[in-house]
Amino acid sequence: MSPSTSPRFFTEREVARHCSKDSCWVRLGTRVYDVTSFLRMHPGGEALILRRSGKDVSGEMEGPPHRHSENARRWMEQYYIGELDRDSGTEEAQ
Repeated sequence: MSPSTSPRFFTEREVARHCSKDSCWVRLGTRVYDVTSFLRMHPGGEALILRRSGKDVSGEMEGPPHRHSENARRWMEQYYIGELDRDSGTEEAQ
């Protein structure tokens, strides 16, 4: 996403629906990432991400078993697709 582009907003329900090998999204706090194309490259294996797909991965990024490096966090930014819409309740974000 380019810096001049406004972020898209997604509800928790919408993010949770992307929980498969064909469409895998995760949240890091309020930031939403489409990591589908990263699954095969994940050093810990794709199953680790798939088990957490559609959910907040903040705990896993901070550890245990290990804290992800700053490099891993920067790498993740290429998969950023938008923000969690906390104000939408159960309504779908536009």
